[in-house]
Amino acid sequence: MATKDYYELLGVARDAPPEAIKKAFRRLALKHHPDRNRGDPQAEERFKEAARAYEVLSDPATRAKYDQFGESLGAGAPAGAEGGAGDAGGGAASFDFDDFVGRHGDLFADLFGGQFHRARPRQRRGSDVEAELAVDFRTAALGGAVDFTIESAVACSGCGGRGARGEPRPCASCGGSGRKSRAHPGRRDFFTITGACPACGGSGVDPATACPDCRGAGVVTSRRQVKVTVPAGSEEGAVLRLAGLGGAGRQEGPPGDLLVTLRVNPDPELRRDGDVVHSDVRVPAAIAVAGGKAEAATLHGRAVVTIAPGTQAGAVLRLRKQGVRGADHLLHVVITVPEQPSDEERELWRKLAALAARAKE
Repeated sequence: MATKDYYELLGVARDAPPEAIKKAFRRLALKHHPDRNRGDPQAEERFKEAARAYEVLSDPATRAKYDQFGESLGAGAPAGAEGGAGDAGGGAASFDFDDFVGRHGDLFADLFGGQFHRARPRQRRGSDVEAELAVDFRTAALGGAVDFTIESAVACSGCGGRGARGEPRPCASCGGSGRKSRAHPGRRDFFTITGACPACGGSGVDPATACPDCRGAGVVTSRRQVKVTVPAGSEEGAVLRLAGLGGAGRQEGPPGDLLVTLRVNPDPELRRDGDVVHSDVRVPAAIAVAGGKAEAATLHGRAVVTIAPGTQAGAVLRLRKQGVRGADHLLHVVITVPEQPSDEERELWRKLAALAARAKE
């Protein structure tokens, strides 16, 4: 939305005193407050615009900066007025109502009395949890389910994730937002920093009603077992996102996701090039000459392959559709000779050598 002049929006002159600005905002708040216009998004938008204008103009320091710089107010805006007073990327659409109420609770209590809906402790999405999972070569290639243990936030069993044993009350110090702003020391210009509210520890729950087990957070840290389905063809470094299996949300907020980075353990016999699998097939020299059978490792266990007479070292045999996701498996022939031949074997090799020499004459 386009940035509007805050004085024009509140209907006051640029030299209006603070009381006039407050009175103008009270009038607009009464008219457009969401609790009085349920289901009317335009009323809610107008209320946010007025609240944002009041946020800037009610403070002498930010009002002076706004008068001087207008849309370039930037970092001089109060905490909670996200993006600065003139940031076209923020505006009322990004206005944090709970935070605004927390910092101006007295104004709203006076304006609406006991009927005013104070901000409830804010639901917060759980954090994403990152973990590494080591899987064997065949599981990565063929796919499969793997169980492993992670440490993350889980809903507090003492309060069921609500943050309180009874009806939770918002923290009076932060209005339920869980955040608190304070002036940065040692700075001449207006500058604030925002952090967790010290009264409630950032939970937004009145410490008097907070669950003693989780201190109002609604979550505790615990170890739990998770089942991960590894897709066929997964490779080293692949990241799997498991929606909703991350940390539990605060105050019954939605859970985060679990991000699992795969680490594939090497196999002593098998190798991969994309979806093509490679391995060596060790062929005794006699079988390489005369032909016969040899055994080789594959993704699906040991396989017996036929060796044609005269097979040479380095020859490649193809097992069709025995690789990853229907690709091929390539067997690389390695010719072997006896390391410790018997006397009889040694004599036979001498005769073969003699025959080979005469064949060359």
